[in-house]
Amino acid sequence: MNFFVPLLIGAEIKKSIIFINNKKKYYCDIIHLYKEINIINNNTNIESKNNKFNNQYYINNIDKNDKYINSKNFNSYLAGLFEGDGYISISRGNNLGKIQISKIRKVVIGITFNIKDLPLCQYLQDKLQKGWIRIKKNENACILFFHTDDGLITFVNIVNGHLRSPKLYKFNIVVDYLNLKYSLNITKYKEDNSELGSNNWLAGFIDADGGFYIRYTDKAKFRIACILTIEQKKIDPISNLSYEPLFLKISVFLNTKLEFSKHNNKSYFLIRASNRNNLKIILYYFSYYKLYSSKYLDFLNWSETAKLLLNNTAYNTFNKKHIYELKNSMNNKRTYFIWDHLLNL
Repeated sequence: MNFFVPLLIGAEIKKSIIFINNKKKYYCDIIHLYKEINIINNNTNIESKNNKFNNQYYINNIDKNDKYINSKNFNSYLAGLFEGDGYISISRGNNLGKIQISKIRKVVIGITFNIKDLPLCQYLQDKLQKGWIRIKKNENACILFFHTDDGLITFVNIVNGHLRSPKLYKFNIVVDYLNLKYSLNITKYKEDNSELGSNNWLAGFIDADGGFYIRYTDKAKFRIACILTIEQKKIDPISNLSYEPLFLKISVFLNTKLEFSKHNNKSYFLIRASNRNNLKIILYYFSYYKLYSSKYLDFLNWSETAKLLLNNTAYNTFNKKHIYELKNSMNNKRTYFIWDHLLNL
């Protein structure tokens, strides 16, 4: 299994990277890797090696579950990732009114990643043995998408029963579509109401819509703080349902308040967790459940600082300098990426 990442940040690309090949670590120059991917146009598709649809196989084996559906935490993680940065596109010809299942012509399910998270995107494609990857270099993004019916069925079976957001509305339309087209009996579930601390859903959602930040202010009043933010649009544009019930549940779990933000003329729900109780809850949760995007590496910097704050040792001379270095080696300032944590997914 090979992981390589062309990191596209402006015109100059001079950073180094680590990728995995047969569980070994290799250091490579990003420029050379970018040339190897051979991007000619803006969009480049990478196909899974197992994208041929076997109609009879799925009709006969749909209730036996896909061979990859064997981990509650993987299933819930993928569901959270999809509900954060995923989408469903339904083509229905000239029918612009209410979706009629019998009129659906094509369905595409996709998850969008920052280009630096291409290794995770590739790993998921390889694990599922389904899907295509589209690289959009002008947007510094890559998309793992499923448009063949076997890929859709595999994805649906994995995340089905683990969804919590308004995206469940359109997801269940896809379930109806697959059931009708192939005479299947895939169950349609309501929102998953299990405790957020009982599985990896929140980790997947944070990998998509969250961020870890270290505040280091050395002006009038010196201050160090660790902040986790989670942000999502208030209203799902397809179902017209609100994300408020979900975000209230997350805010209660993290013991913080629900806030609001607005940018680009759009309104969002915002969760910001930074006090000592918040830090304890976050550290405890991620001691059991894991992040798998590059945010995992940011979390390592963040968690190291959070522990120093909780131990009341963040402000000594040595640790202040160390925290400053941690802050300046994460998020957009990160210059190297280690992906061996993917082997635990």
